[in-house]
This record gives sequence, structure tokens and C-alpha cells, in this order.
Amino acid sequence: MTLTPERSSGQSDRNSDKSLQTSGHPLLADEEWADLSRFAPEVTSSITQLMSLKDELRAFDRPMGPDQAIMLVDGVEAITRINDALSTLALSVCERVGTPSDFGAKSTKSLIENRFNLTSAEANRRTDMAKNLGGRVDMAGQALPPLYPVVADALHAGTISAAQASVIEDCMRKLPTWVSQAIRTDVESRLVSNAPKVRLKDLREIFSKLMGYIDPDGEEPKDSADRSAYNMSMRAKANGDWELRGLLDPVTGGTLNGLLTSRIQSAEEADQDGVAATADGTDTTVGAASAPGAAGVWNSAAEASTATDEGTGSPLPDKELLEIVDAVLSGDRYDAKRVPEPDLKAVRKAGNTDAIPGVGIREDGGIVDVSAEQPSAREWIYERFAGLVTTIDKQRTAAGAPYALVINATAEDLAKGTGHGTTGADNPIPIKELMRNGLNGSLFFHLMSDKAKTMQVATEQRFANRKQLAVITARDRGCTFPGCDAPPGWCDANHVLPFAQGGKTEINNLALLCGYHHHLLDRSDWETRMLFDGRPAYIPPAAKDPTRTPILHARFIADDIVDTLFDK
Repeated sequence: MTLTPERSSGQSDRNSDKSLQTSGHPLLADEEWADLSRFAPEVTSSITQLMSLKDELRAFDRPMGPDQAIMLVDGVEAITRINDALSTLALSVCERVGTPSDFGAKSTKSLIENRFNLTSAEANRRTDMAKNLGGRVDMAGQALPPLYPVVADALHAGTISAAQASVIEDCMRKLPTWVSQAIRTDVESRLVSNAPKVRLKDLREIFSKLMGYIDPDGEEPKDSADRSAYNMSMRAKANGDWELRGLLDPVTGGTLNGLLTSRIQSAEEADQDGVAATADGTDTTVGAASAPGAAGVWNSAAEASTATDEGTGSPLPDKELLEIVDAVLSGDRYDAKRVPEPDLKAVRKAGNTDAIPGVGIREDGGIVDVSAEQPSAREWIYERFAGLVTTIDKQRTAAGAPYALVINATAEDLAKGTGHGTTGADNPIPIKELMRNGLNGSLFFHLMSDKAKTMQVATEQRFANRKQLAVITARDRGCTFPGCDAPPGWCDANHVLPFAQGGKTEINNLALLCGYHHHLLDRSDWETRMLFDGRPAYIPPAAKDPTRTPILHARFIADDIVDTLFDK
């Protein structure tokens, strides 16, 4: 951090003896506080009062109900807008008179980025607003109006936020150079007047509509991109993992993004579509083995959000979920929690546990929080991508296409569960991974003599067939792990007793599981058990529940309630 000697000294005083601290905020040293009090007592007075209010609310010394909380949020937003306007004015002075160099920084952006430990993007946003919306001067030192005067007036009046101002600035920069000043002012005014009424993304849509009138022909058509620029590379690592890189064309990239993020079906819709009957009575299925890769994504989130009026507050609305996943997928966020921790008291009061992700039910009706066992947005995206790839492979093999992956491994390594198999490209795959996941089709045993001549070829079906999947889909209606909201189209039939341990591929030994919870069972002490009544249940690790009481998905409990609703 670049500091003046006085600031460094004040920092040292704070670290050495906090009893000498008289400043009202840890960001300001004592001398800085005193100087600020002399220059702008309104600021120090506001800080003192707001800090006192915050401490009272945090200690519950001042009561605050829901109505007061909303009023306070509105008030804090007003304060934030005033702060942003003041920051814009102050930084514009730094920009005009060269203050950064006095602090050892090469630019205003560098000064605030290091002084406040901001991200580069945030520092850029603040300095751009200062340049365009703060006070400006020409080369002779004469005052100039802001670059975007209508936006500046609205920002300082508090009718738009700093985020809205930044979006409008971005839009204004996209106007062609030949557009007259009158039209520029009209566009700016329209965007500012509509900003308080719409979302940020809607502002861009409004600007696009305006651009359609201003420049109906649009930009000059560009030559089609050279497809040789698009590429994809896969490099195998020593441990068998793969590193994937590439550049996709707009259509392919947009399609993949849509498959990974869009809401195609709800869980209920996927359940209804999962098992259908043709005119001649033949069962057909859109289950795990034959569903399109995009089938069934955000599932019941929308329905869940409407079932939380009693205050459970656990599920996020569809749109918010999609925004979270899209931000993680695009790299704007590293990761995010997809299933919030449920309020168990509110869930019990509401009584509708089937619609709340992250909630499991014991056989006695006890409610269990299993939100920690649900995938984050980053994990969700990867499991979705992996599911798309394996689904494509299953469809190919079901249609009679050659196998996408053939593994060579010795019978000894398979029996012991050790060593590595190799693909047709001589890349290693750990035997343990093969035993856990198998191949996406039949498992073939190729017996060879010492002279490598084929003696016998046998096959053992590891995966459920279409009729079994139809029955399992109708029974389970999605991932059976407690609290999971993944629909059938995103699940595989998982063996309760693992196939590698002799488990049979039959209805009473199969349960639908999404990819994330399939791997959770492999890497943790969670266990699966099929109850006598044919419902799959999950036994938590002893560290989570010393009694290791089986937990069921809430939908099975709801089924029991419905089935016995009119019993006498």
C-alpha cells in the first residue's frame, strides 16, 4: 500500500497501542480523523452516528422488525449513492491536479486500487466515473461540463446508482461518432429517465432498441470468421485427468452455454415425460440413459420459490439461480453456494418439505439439514458437463455406434482393483475409477491365450435397460439423495450394492442419483440402503449422525402422506 509518512506512522500507532485510537473508524488514523473533522465535519459526524447505529443493531440493543429493516435498507442505499457521488467529486480533483504522484502512485486508478485493496475492475469503474461525471477543466484551466451531464446530474441527485451510471456510460460510448449532439443528449436522457424503473440488463436492451432507430442498418457487415481460428485441445495428465482448452464459434459456444445453464424442464415435467405410453401400449422412456443431454435442469426451483411464503427462504428463484451459475461459468465469480442452508424451524412450520432443496427426512418424520452435501455452482457446472458427455456416449452406443471409449486392463488388476488401464490412445485410467464408474455400455471380457489369440468373448450388462429405467424413473422421479433437486434427465441408475462388489442390475438394487451425489458416495462415508418397502435411503457418516439413522428424500415422505391421506 502506498502511504504518506503520516499515514504510515498512524498505522503503526494503531497496531502498537489501540488505546490511543480516537478515530471513529479503523480506516482513518487519529491525525487523519482530526484533519477530516476540520475540513468536513459532516463526514466524521455521519461516520460516528452510523457506527453507533450499527453497533446497537448488532447487539440487539435497538429493536428492528421487518418493516424497519426494509426502511433501513432504503436509507443505506441513499447513503451509498451520496457516498458514490462524493467519491466521484473527490477523485476528479485527484485526476485534475495530479495528486496521485504526491502519494507515489502513477495514476488515480493505481492510487485507490492499492490504498483500499480494490480489484482492478472496481478501481477502473471509480476513476472512469470521476473523469466523465466529475468536474473537468480544459488545457487553459477553464471549467468544462461533465462528459455526460445528464448522467452526472442524476448521480448527484441520487436518482440513479453508480452501477446504473456505469452502464449508461458504456452505452453512450457505443454511439457512432457521426451521431449529433442533440441525439446523444436525447439518448442519454431516455436512459437516465428509465434507469430507476428497470434492471441493469434492461437498460442495455433499451439502448439496443434506440440504436435500431438511430442506425437501422447497423454496423458494417464483417467478414465471416475464419473457422481455422476455432480450436479445441485435450491434454492427458499423468494421473489420467484431462486438461481441456479451446475457442468455440458463437453457435457452438452459445449452445453449450445454454445446455449448461438454461432451465429446460422442471422436475415435475421431467417426471411426467420420463415414462410415457405409445398408442399400442408399449412403454417408452426419456430416462437417464436416453434423455437428451439438456433434459431437466433447474427443476423445481420455481415451484419451490412459491412455496416459501411461510418464511423458509431456502430456495432461490430460478432467475437468481441462473444468474449465479452464469457468473461462475463466465468466470466473473469463482464459485457460489447453490443451495442455501434451510431454516429448519420455518420448514417445520410450513410443513412442505418436498419443495425445499437441502432438506432430508428420517422415517420418523424428523427433518435433517443436508444442504452441505449439495453441489456448489462450480461443482454443479462440471457435473452437468460430464453428464452431457456421457449421455452422448450412451446414445451413440444405444444406437449401435462404435464405442467411444475402450479400455485395456489385465484381469489381475481388475480383480485386485489396482493399477491402471489404458485407452486406445495409450492414456492411463486408474482401475479404481473404472470400478466405480464402469463403461457407458456393456463390459466385455476378452480371454486370450499365451499367443494372444481370442479364446472367448463374454459380456456382462452393467447398466439398467430401458424398461428398468422407466420403472426406476417412475418410482424415484429424480435424484434420491436427500435434499437434491436434480430431475431424472440428469441422473443415472446407481447400484445400491456396488456392481463391483457383486450387486445385481435389477430394480431393487438401483436408485437414481445425479453425478455429484454419485461421486459423493464414492469419496465419503455416506452409504446407500434400500428399505424393505423399496425406497432408497441414505445413511450419514457417524461424524454427522452418531446413530446413523437412514434419511430419505422428502418426496418419499410426501408420497406416504398422499397415499394415507384418506385412510381411516
